[in-house]
Amino acid sequence: MCDETLILVFSGLSDARDLIRCAATCRRWRRLVSSDAPFICRRGPPRCDRFVRRLALGAFLRGSHGGHGGFVPFLPAPLSVASLVDQGAVLDTSRVVASRNGRVVLDLRRRKSACVLRLCVCNPMTGEADFLPPLAGKDSPGAYACALLTADDELHLYDGSITSTFKKRSTASYRVLLIFNHRTYTALRRYSTDDAGGWGPEVKVTGARIARGRRLGMQAAHATLVRGGEVCWHGLGIGLKLATLQTSTPPYSVQGFESPSRAGNTVVSKVVDRLLGVMPDGGLCVLERRGYDDTVHAYVVRYGYGGVSGKKVLLWTLRAAQMGLRAVRLRWFCERSGVVLFTARRIADEGGAGKTQVYALDVQTKEVGRVDWPGDQNGEDMDVCGYEMDQVAMLAELDRSTDLHLLAR
Repeated sequence: MCDETLILVFSGLSDARDLIRCAATCRRWRRLVSSDAPFICRRGPPRCDRFVRRLALGAFLRGSHGGHGGFVPFLPAPLSVASLVDQGAVLDTSRVVASRNGRVVLDLRRRKSACVLRLCVCNPMTGEADFLPPLAGKDSPGAYACALLTADDELHLYDGSITSTFKKRSTASYRVLLIFNHRTYTALRRYSTDDAGGWGPEVKVTGARIARGRRLGMQAAHATLVRGGEVCWHGLGIGLKLATLQTSTPPYSVQGFESPSRAGNTVVSKVVDRLLGVMPDGGLCVLERRGYDDTVHAYVVRYGYGGVSGKKVLLWTLRAAQMGLRAVRLRWFCERSGVVLFTARRIADEGGAGKTQVYALDVQTKEVGRVDWPGDQNGEDMDVCGYEMDQVAMLAELDRSTDLHLLAR
């Protein structure tokens, strides 16, 4: 078969592992899969495979008292982000506010109180960096939460129903969503590469508000869930239905809703931490830590067609005390690779000498390993943002290891 026919066959595969097997067949097939990865991923059907371990590359970590930020790799070969901007100083004076599908959003302000908001969207795998138009004066949102949507998200916004509009969207396109509070309502600002590279108008969120007492800009505001055309900041107790976004004529609005973190069946007073993620088959994965101990419970929620509630099934239970760990905090769900990041202290260091360490947990195997990082003395308000490369980058670098490089506990 000619190259064009083979590429069409490859793009019809719904399992990334099948693509990798094809690439391993011969040098010609490997070259085709790697060189035409953008076309294969853009044209192909929604992926239905399991978690792909090799997508998880590491985490962006920042100490609780504004210490130096940095990227800590899971793989033996470190991922360099130092040359992106400012000759390597960017992570020392900025913070990661969103991370998804190979891209990260950086807040370039040296202080959170700075009046002008400057954001940068970059891809550490390729070195690409886009500086978004600054938001100053009345356009500056103040304290905010951020979400990043990539072309891969928008191909599957409606549970796998791909429209011609989404199919034509470039794999390089993305959207940045900022959500923040005014005195009487919650508002949204959106940046889209499809809108001539500019910020859209401020939009009022109807039907919901950011929960009282939630600290915008902290770790709870980073982790988002994108599922079925909805974006949910579960740590803030709010979500948005993107299909209702109306910016053609005033008043601009978008419909909000109470997130699962506040509307679950579990008694909220007993749940200290909760992470949400989407399973490869579309099911909702919920990880919870109860307040009375350091036990982590993992559930999967199966939804019927058109349903808004589903059956909650226990996957497994992880007792941190049996591993010699205490003060567990759930931090980040890498939903493409199935890796959950959490922080904890060792029980042996209960006297106060120990530091908070970062651990990686495999959702499918329950394997736990410590991330190679010196640790943080406090750890309560530290930032932990996982980083996964996108599928295009994975196919273009098929010679990378599939195993996480983690230290023993």
